[in-house]
Amino acid sequence: MIFVSRLFLMLFLLALWCCSPQGKSAAVIKKEKMVQIMTEVYLIEMHYQKGYGMPSMYKPRLDIALDEIFKKHHVSRKDYESSFSYYAANPKEFLELNELVIQRYNEELVHK
Repeated sequence: MIFVSRLFLMLFLLALWCCSPQGKSAAVIKKEKMVQIMTEVYLIEMHYQKGYGMPSMYKPRLDIALDEIFKKHHVSRKDYESSFSYYAANPKEFLELNELVIQRYNEELVHK
């Protein structure tokens, strides 16, 4: 339960941090792919946050890890951030994405 609370807090803060919302364009990543990327991004962010505590200590390493995730999924950081902003500006879709991320994370825990 604590994990879910922290995840939603992190999602909320990340939504506030991202660029201002824009209309849906060709650069918006489709939902299923976005769920895959968000799951990996949240997990790696939690890993670094838990391991190092202060963002100034882990930001360069986190950026490298995030770039690897984006490269793996063939998206740019800019596309991810603008897609995240788009979904965050649409609460119903954003909630659905986050529920799918949590469901995916739980499935991975069961299969480990």
